[in-house]
Amino acid sequence: MTTAERQSNQQVSGLEMSDIQALPDSERQILLWMLQTVEVVSLSEVAAYIGEDQEITFTMLDYLVQRSFLQLLAGEGEPSYRIRFRHPTSSEDVTAQLSPGMPLALILNPSGAQTVVAGSTFELCVTVINKGNQSALIDIFLDESSHTVRQWCAEPKKRVALDSNTSSEVIFEFQVSVQILPGVYNYTLVVDAPQHYPEDTPILYLQRLQVLPPVETAVRVSDPTFALQPVTSSQTPAPLRPGESFSVNVSVYNRSDRVDRFRITCPDIPESWFKVIYPQGLEQIGMMIAPDALDLNPGARGDILLLLTPPLDAVAGNYFPTVRFYSANSPELVLLDVVYLQVLPVYLINAEFLILRSRVRNQEGIFQLKLTNAGNTTREVLIRTQTADEKELCTYTVEPSGVRLLPKSSANIDLRVKPHKWWRRPIYGAPELIEFRVQLEDTEQLPLPDYIPQGTLIWEPRPWWQFLPLFLAGVGTLVAIAFLIWWRFFKPPTQPKIGEFTSANNLYQEVNNDFIRLNWQIRNPQQIHLLTITGQSADGTAAVAPIVYDFSRGVPNELKESCSLRSVLICQNVRTDASLAGEYIFDIKVFSKNNQETAADSLKTNPIKIAPLPIPKIIEFSSDKQIYEEANLNYRPILKAAKDKLNLDKNINNSILLNWKISNPQQVHQLNVIAKATDSTVRIPIRLYDFSQGVDRNLKQFCKIGDTLSCKNVPTGIKVGGNYTLELIVLSQKRQEQSSDSKKIDNILIKPRPPRILEFKVDGKDAPAKYSIPIDGVNAAKNMKISWKVEGGKDVKVELLPAPGTVPLSGSASYPLGDKVGSMTMTLQVKGSGGEPITRAVTIETFAPPASLKQLIPPIPTPPNKAGAVPPPPPEGKAGALNANPGSQPAPNSGAASPPAVGSPTPSEPDLLSPSELPPKFD
Repeated sequence: MTTAERQSNQQVSGLEMSDIQALPDSERQILLWMLQTVEVVSLSEVAAYIGEDQEITFTMLDYLVQRSFLQLLAGEGEPSYRIRFRHPTSSEDVTAQLSPGMPLALILNPSGAQTVVAGSTFELCVTVINKGNQSALIDIFLDESSHTVRQWCAEPKKRVALDSNTSSEVIFEFQVSVQILPGVYNYTLVVDAPQHYPEDTPILYLQRLQVLPPVETAVRVSDPTFALQPVTSSQTPAPLRPGESFSVNVSVYNRSDRVDRFRITCPDIPESWFKVIYPQGLEQIGMMIAPDALDLNPGARGDILLLLTPPLDAVAGNYFPTVRFYSANSPELVLLDVVYLQVLPVYLINAEFLILRSRVRNQEGIFQLKLTNAGNTTREVLIRTQTADEKELCTYTVEPSGVRLLPKSSANIDLRVKPHKWWRRPIYGAPELIEFRVQLEDTEQLPLPDYIPQGTLIWEPRPWWQFLPLFLAGVGTLVAIAFLIWWRFFKPPTQPKIGEFTSANNLYQEVNNDFIRLNWQIRNPQQIHLLTITGQSADGTAAVAPIVYDFSRGVPNELKESCSLRSVLICQNVRTDASLAGEYIFDIKVFSKNNQETAADSLKTNPIKIAPLPIPKIIEFSSDKQIYEEANLNYRPILKAAKDKLNLDKNINNSILLNWKISNPQQVHQLNVIAKATDSTVRIPIRLYDFSQGVDRNLKQFCKIGDTLSCKNVPTGIKVGGNYTLELIVLSQKRQEQSSDSKKIDNILIKPRPPRILEFKVDGKDAPAKYSIPIDGVNAAKNMKISWKVEGGKDVKVELLPAPGTVPLSGSASYPLGDKVGSMTMTLQVKGSGGEPITRAVTIETFAPPASLKQLIPPIPTPPNKAGAVPPPPPEGKAGALNANPGSQPAPNSGAASPPAVGSPTPSEPDLLSPSELPPKFD
């Protein structure tokens, strides 16, 4: 806690004249005017009094509010102010705060207000006493808020270390320069021991230092002089009582060579405190005497009378009013002197005793003591009460037990008197008079009032109905006797009463085949005739068949193992037929032997719950991966391959693989896996897995069962390319007709395989780049067979150009050959869902063999045409029809070295095309 934060704890109430004198002239003038006039003044009234505009006046009033001299009154319109009797504690008050309970005490020398002449040195001796029970490190310093006085001290902060019950002295030396203006300077001396006494420190001492004008002042020969009689000093001030006058004779000597006018004033005190009387009737030739000044000829002397009269409400203490001397010829001349006054204390306290409530029955008496400090000193008074006799019938409460009275202030003390011996209260007749006295004690043993009225508490007697309890006691005795007679001879048999009816457990599990079991207790079991138990569901419908127990011959046989019969029938864990899941409320009714028609008592249980079988839930459901490659469904078997070169297609049997994890696997009846293509082009059957006899045999190699059913890489058989949504549906054992849980996986993609041309043949042989067929007149009607086989998905488009256009992935077609010589290019074009198209082309050329070879070429048989396999004939511009006969090979060129084999076509001009120039072949 810093000094500034704890400084507010060191403030007490009070408003002293010395504090008012320390204010600037304008603010002091406003405060003194408000003390002498009305209680509340407005901003405009203050501005009119001092002759300033309202903005400057508001600044002055705000300064007084911040210094706690004035209080700003809230209200509409212009602001209003009144005197606030709260101000920081003066040095005398702080010294009074050092009670014996404080661990630190200070002795200041000199004490009280100090004076120093400008241009001299002043020493303040501080004696610190450690009265605590521990050693302490103590800081004594001038507070930073006292900036003006602090800069006069060469060493404003000192530190001492004191053992318990020891003391030490530190000295602060102030060097006041001659340029310092005379006046009163306030400063704060702080004593702090934060390490050892943090709760009791810092202690603040507000001090005043009055700077007097320098003694040695340069005075010109022609300057006037003045002197005060009688002479006073700070050591021997002039004593006077409030209201008395102290006369000061001011002797003035005009040493100039001109007639001058002189006047005096006291700027440090209010105008009501002093009166200046100038001499009247002193006339000289050619000089007029004004009543508000003293006119003197050159070399003349004169006297001015100054009357200092403290008002009746002046606070006791030392005052140092400054007397300022003015010369009309030398207005810049400043001549000052000081009068030292001591206002003597007046000790007067008035006590007034008020009665608020003195006549009581069962309450406490309330009185009030009003103390008024009519003196001019601050008083601290303790209040005590005691009885005036030796009866000691009451307790006394005084709040507060001590008050601090500022001059011209008052305080109210509440006195509460409460009788505490109730048996001493008068029964009837006259009331009891209890007298008590109030004692006052001054903490400084100052005079107190000689007489304080005594208080009297009137304790009323008991009321007339005080005998009513005795009457009621008699009536109660008669009623008790009548009740005992009825109880002994006429009381009917006690009906059975159900004391408790609960369930053995509040929660049962259907999975454990639990039955609800009940407990009950019935008092007076000898009177039980029948006991019925009915069970209902929470909605009020009957759920359990009622149970009836006959107690006419004692405890029934079915309850003997569960019940014990003593003074109370106690039955525990009685089984009911309730075993299905749901909430049940059981009602027990007991019928007595005296009234077998109406139930003597009944009681219901709280809702009892049988938890249903746990429902299997899908915890996880996912696919092995999000994107798959389409499986190769049209692969060719490998007949022969080297052992180290065998490399089967890894995706040949590839399909979507699923993973799932399901809780409560014992309750799973069936799993359904539903797959749907997003474009609905592929129909996939639902896969069903039966768990009624355990794990389905198709899943045993993929699943593990424990607390959960965990299956990994379960194949779905879906291999066709496309975008699929898969859903897993769980059917439980209990509700086989509806799903207990389901989850979906969206957007599982099987990327189609890129299309490949597996086969492209002419007459059963791989088509070369150029295929030549000899023709003659006999072969004009022959056919040529073209076959193909393409690997690809459903999005693959196969075209045989120029005709017939779009064809299936595999097939064959027969084309008739004309009898004209020509050539035709057949192109097999394959287009996938993406990427560039794949083509294979063969050029079919028909030519006429030489005449020497025609007779050697036998006619080529014409194969039968298949329905729908012959495309429409090509256009006329293509020689030799569309294709050659199947099974033929190209014939050699006319310039070949050796003729081709009879009946087999051969490629034309084979030497013109090297292997690198041939069209590409696809696997």
